[in-house]
Amino acid sequence: MGESMPFAGIATFLKSPFVPEPTVADGEVAVIGVPYDEGTTARAGAREGPRVLRAISANWAYREGTEPYWDGEAGVSLLGGVRFVDAGDVALAPTASADTNHTRIADHVAKVVRAGLFPLVLGGDHSVTYPVLQGVVRGRAGLHSDTPTAPGDDTDDAPRALSLVQFDAHMDYWEDIGGERYTHASPIIRAHEEGLIQGVTQFGIRGLHTEADNVLLAGERGVASVWCQQAKRELAERGVERLIEHISPGVDVWVTFDIDCLDPAVAPGTGTPEPGGFTYYEAKDLLLAVVRRATVVGMDLVEVNPLYDPGQLAALHGARLILDLAGAVFERRRG
Repeated sequence: MGESMPFAGIATFLKSPFVPEPTVADGEVAVIGVPYDEGTTARAGAREGPRVLRAISANWAYREGTEPYWDGEAGVSLLGGVRFVDAGDVALAPTASADTNHTRIADHVAKVVRAGLFPLVLGGDHSVTYPVLQGVVRGRAGLHSDTPTAPGDDTDDAPRALSLVQFDAHMDYWEDIGGERYTHASPIIRAHEEGLIQGVTQFGIRGLHTEADNVLLAGERGVASVWCQQAKRELAERGVERLIEHISPGVDVWVTFDIDCLDPAVAPGTGTPEPGGFTYYEAKDLLLAVVRRATVVGMDLVEVNPLYDPGQLAALHGARLILDLAGAVFERRRG
């Protein structure tokens, strides 16, 4: 990194080395692309998300080796001593069944998790989060099967239960759409039903809802949905801490970040935009608060659609929030 201008060279994330099967000898953070949008119910194009996120991340590729950045606004150094590698894209088949592509996604993610690296997954539409979580759980358990660790298994060899923190305009808790169970409207309900996640917190939910959204069902199953306007008022009047106080301290958390949780005025490039939403600073405050509260084990960022993204604004915000979260995670690990 840092040896050429941002617009030159191969567009890996942060211009980091391309290592298809990385180990901890190669780095601490592994970036995985999932160029898939066959779960989209509205405007297609999110399959191009990984490519544009990689390209725009080069804006921050001046860092030489492991030299840290300084975030003067947050008052912390970022990514000092942290090595990124780009593990490339999952090899997906455009005409294959969802099951086939889900298996490929889960296998790719499981290898990275099992190798001990911190995974950063670039979507793709939000349906990919379901197989991503399958891979995370499998990798954490060190298994080669599709069977997740049983809830409540606290033996020494079992990984801790995994919670989910979701940034999204939509709950993604639909049972099905037109009989299809694996769309970008259903990853959370699928992961919840399969026992991949034990707790769910949602930030940014807004828009119009119907019975199909399963708002009541999600609440009955313990999903904590923080409506966007409520969160924005809380952030303005009282700060961030009360919004995350229900998250168990230290719990292992996977963060899934749908770019449509941001206001489309600042991040228009997404398939199903909703009026309103978070600013960059509001989303960043919440992400950093989650890192302080919990043990974040990885992140996916989905639904960046460059076909509707003038000025690459959604990609710009997405790439920077990835760096903010990864930087905060490793800053905490340093103590």
